[in-house]
Amino acid sequence: MDRNKLSAALIGLGSILIVCSIVLMTLVLTGVIGGGTSGNSDLRTVPGFGRIEKPAPPAAVTGPPPSEAPIARLVRGVDGAGVMESPDNAYDTAWYDFSARPGFGGNAVFSGHVDYIRVGQAVFWDLKDLQQGDVIEVRLNDGTTYKYAVSFKQQFDAETAPVSDIVGPTPNETVTLITCGGTFSSATGQYDKRLVVRAERVADTLPPPSGAIAP
Repeated sequence: MDRNKLSAALIGLGSILIVCSIVLMTLVLTGVIGGGTSGNSDLRTVPGFGRIEKPAPPAAVTGPPPSEAPIARLVRGVDGAGVMESPDNAYDTAWYDFSARPGFGGNAVFSGHVDYIRVGQAVFWDLKDLQQGDVIEVRLNDGTTYKYAVSFKQQFDAETAPVSDIVGPTPNETVTLITCGGTFSSATGQYDKRLVVRAERVADTLPPPSGAIAP
């Protein structure tokens, strides 16, 4: 395979990097669930953040009509301690009902585990491999597909992350994907970092956003 064909293949692979079923939608990831039986995360592990204030609902934006397909599979919110509720297995992705709904404008927030006990690589294992311009697709069960291009990727300390900026409203229509990173503590069942990827809505005919992406 010559260099041009290899580059084209890699670009195509990046565009389908996120795949997972959630609340009537599928995030497209490539190579998500790997083999092996090792993994750290379990029911205690929080891939999102704690002690957050629910942001105000975002206003809808103009554009293609949003889908009214009902939420049927997996919805999460904030528990009584102010902690973002987590998916309870390696394969699901949580969409948070305090955030925007895809297609309606604002910031739609998702989280998923990076690994899982007795499973190994989990749904957001490959989140770290996303690069600026990679396309994330959110697919609803009624066939509606929304496309977003990655514009930002950064790892934060779990205790000091700017949570309101991460999960709060955005002026543009975006998706924010969160998973664990850093070092795992077997005593607490938690990772000490959070990897955050943000992507902005794009039309099929538009180029990806030009914002900087952190390593």
